[in-house]
Amino acid sequence: MNTLADSLLTGSPPKKVADAMTKLAEEAVKGIDSSLPGALAGDRDQVRAYVDAYRLLVEKVFDAVGAARPDLIAFDQQRHVLLLVQTKRAGRPARQHDIPWLKSMLAGEAMSAPFSQWVERFGAGLGTAVAMMAVLRETLPDVKPLATPTGRRLPDWNVQDTDVVRFYRSVTEMLEASESPLERIRSVFDLNRTELAELFGVKRQALERWDTHGVPAERQKKLATLGAIADLLAAQLKDDRIPGAVRRTAPAYGNRSILQAVAAGEEEAVLTELRDAFDWASAA
Repeated sequence: MNTLADSLLTGSPPKKVADAMTKLAEEAVKGIDSSLPGALAGDRDQVRAYVDAYRLLVEKVFDAVGAARPDLIAFDQQRHVLLLVQTKRAGRPARQHDIPWLKSMLAGEAMSAPFSQWVERFGAGLGTAVAMMAVLRETLPDVKPLATPTGRRLPDWNVQDTDVVRFYRSVTEMLEASESPLERIRSVFDLNRTELAELFGVKRQALERWDTHGVPAERQKKLATLGAIADLLAAQLKDDRIPGAVRRTAPAYGNRSILQAVAAGEEEAVLTELRDAFDWASAA
């Protein structure tokens, strides 16, 4: 297991978990730290920024834990979570449990995490991250819960009952909103974040900034074209066939795959080719 995932899952002193969170998801932690006060005050733009940063935090944690402990967490093609619990008896395969609601459950903690003891101890951003990890450790099998410190205190937010209700309602609305265009592309094509970054010719760190601050204007046209490709494939093919289709080489794309052609900046040509192909198939 890598050091960060080990600290997240087995770290006993909460400070060890907090340090690992800082290293793993610094951009998300900073995004929560800067947006949460305004979100609690009722600024909807800050609520959106907070929810986006929190979602990024959840993704970073699941990616790290899944990479380090595939016996514990894995994903299907739709990025639903599979809990793979190793049996203690030799010669027996792991028992696979599909838990598609796990990520959504953890995302729902975005409402309560800011009011936890961890925020009082570590501050808004890092405290919210540790609170989320504490819930995940309580949920995962064969993982020891994070120790609760003595002398617990709740954060001293200067908010009223109505402010908290408004915050809950706003966060719920944001969580219920459809996934971002970037996440839809990643989900439909079954990409990891490195592969998604390669489509745009950027590094993974750029995607993290986009998650928090939005996709830059100069990338919006490509984003829209990729969204149209994803919508077209989703309408014409079964979900489990799309990842293979976009990775398969074809003469129409210069003996490259759809993903390779898009990464080379030829997404408009790909979209045109796909529309023609599906129109011809329908006419036939």
